[in-house]
Amino acid sequence: MKVVRLYHGGRDPAHRLRDRALLDAGAEVVLVIPRRWAGSEHHDHVDEPGLRVVEVDVRRPGDVNRHTLTDAAAFMEVVTDVGPDLVDIAEEPFSSVAHQILGLLPATLPVVTYTAQNLDKRWPPPFCWWERQAFARVNGIYPCSRQAASVVRGKGFTGVVQPIPLGFDPRRYHPGDQQAGDETLQLGLFGRMEAYKGVLDAVRVLAAVRRHRSARLTLVGEGPALADALDLAARLQVDGAVEHHPWQPLDRLVESYRAVHFLLAPSRATPRWVEQFGRTLIEGQASGCVVAGYASGSIPEVAGPGALIVPEGDADALAAAIVALAGDPAAFASAREVGTTRSRRYSWEQVAEQQVAFYRTCMAHPPTPPGPAASRRPRASAVAEFGRPATVNGQERPFALPILRSDTPLSRGLAAALDAWGSRSEGSTRGRPG
Repeated sequence: MKVVRLYHGGRDPAHRLRDRALLDAGAEVVLVIPRRWAGSEHHDHVDEPGLRVVEVDVRRPGDVNRHTLTDAAAFMEVVTDVGPDLVDIAEEPFSSVAHQILGLLPATLPVVTYTAQNLDKRWPPPFCWWERQAFARVNGIYPCSRQAASVVRGKGFTGVVQPIPLGFDPRRYHPGDQQAGDETLQLGLFGRMEAYKGVLDAVRVLAAVRRHRSARLTLVGEGPALADALDLAARLQVDGAVEHHPWQPLDRLVESYRAVHFLLAPSRATPRWVEQFGRTLIEGQASGCVVAGYASGSIPEVAGPGALIVPEGDADALAAAIVALAGDPAAFASAREVGTTRSRRYSWEQVAEQQVAFYRTCMAHPPTPPGPAASRRPRASAVAEFGRPATVNGQERPFALPILRSDTPLSRGLAAALDAWGSRSEGSTRGRPG
């Protein structure tokens, strides 16, 4: 099976692990990546033994959903040269680059796209048009969560939908010797230091845990909320128990994970975002951590039954759950084992096997545009198949544009007009449905 795969994140060698696993699973992959991408300036070398990587120029490098290829003909030259059995556009179906490429590929060539969007957002034109056009063209979509699967199915996509998670390299991640009886509990938060990723909540959890037993918090990463988090630690008089490290090379990162008892995941939804997957959850579980987080977005789905999950924003409840589990060595060991066992399903080998099987299924199923036989209640059918999408502030279908989320006469009027237009066009394949 020959596959041409377009992926904006492919400059990062960690993100190319999926492609290497696909090679090992029997797919001949040619990976097309941006020549330049904001945030990936330090990834100069993209040589991968056995994997053909093609670099192309893009407009708006760093803008995930609005970038396009400067010379789309260069991509089509790769397609012509390879003669693939399938093209994998590892981008959102509503994105500018997906729209650009789908308009050029032969109608008979099987195509799939990726999605992480677990909010049933109402996109403004032209993105709503592009999304509907993509649904009518592609053979399949592979979401990274069941929440994201529910979104695309609920919007009327009738092709193959198979949730395929993100993965980790089991050769690098393995459990440490964390024990509930250790004198000091080690808490950890890994990733970008943003308020919505819960760095301030992590400090509050530390302060609450330390009322009952010795504990420390390790922060690994950089971001704009780091200074506020360190200031909060000082105000709560726990700054001496907070340790910060900038982005770490992989060898040091895995050691940091293995020193942590509880991997914190206190993400908070914003008006336009909610946790879509949380790769650190599976990396932490593979390293022997117990995940402790909020019931926000896909966190409960990804972390699974071995995790401690409390309502979003309740740092005291999260701290209490940590103290209780740490006080029961047998229960801690059991939760830890559940997590490490569960993490094995997220190895890149397992992910690649699922993805190759998905490719084969899509090659045998041509696109199926919504027609008269399509469900009249696609969202109810989607919930029955995959469960409910994520919500923010109790809203199941938030508007993507900030002006439509505000409470003003103008925004209410515009929202009502778009709702009326969308209800008339939903499920239609004519014109420019939303």
